[in-house]
Amino acid sequence: MKYKFHNPDGLYFVSFAVVRWVEIFTNHHYCDIVVKSLKFCQKNKGMEIVSWCIMPNHIHMIIKAKDDFKLSSIIRDFKRHTTRKILQQLEKDNRRYILNLINNSFKKVKSNEKQIWQRENYPEVI
Repeated sequence: MKYKFHNPDGLYFVSFAVVRWVEIFTNHHYCDIVVKSLKFCQKNKGMEIVSWCIMPNHIHMIIKAKDDFKLSSIIRDFKRHTTRKILQQLEKDNRRYILNLINNSFKKVKSNEKQIWQRENYPEVI
């Protein structure tokens, strides 16, 4: 229960990582996917971003949700979209080793057969 978005008006520090801590974000194509998705979430999903940092295998952000938006839903949609785009880019770049690591990194859940992000977000209200 500790790692939940309990305060709908809260400003949160959020950190989430690639499964198995695979270093995907050493290539600008994958960083661009994240940046474009963050911009989309700002414009269309009610995400307010105070600060963000893309590390080689994880992301840190200080964020909050605008009125009538839920931060948990925004992050869920962000992860879903970036997963789809990053997997497409990995296929396009023929990054078989990384795809294999990702595909064999966790016990498969029927709805999450392809997963880039670890499930946890570790939100902490600040």
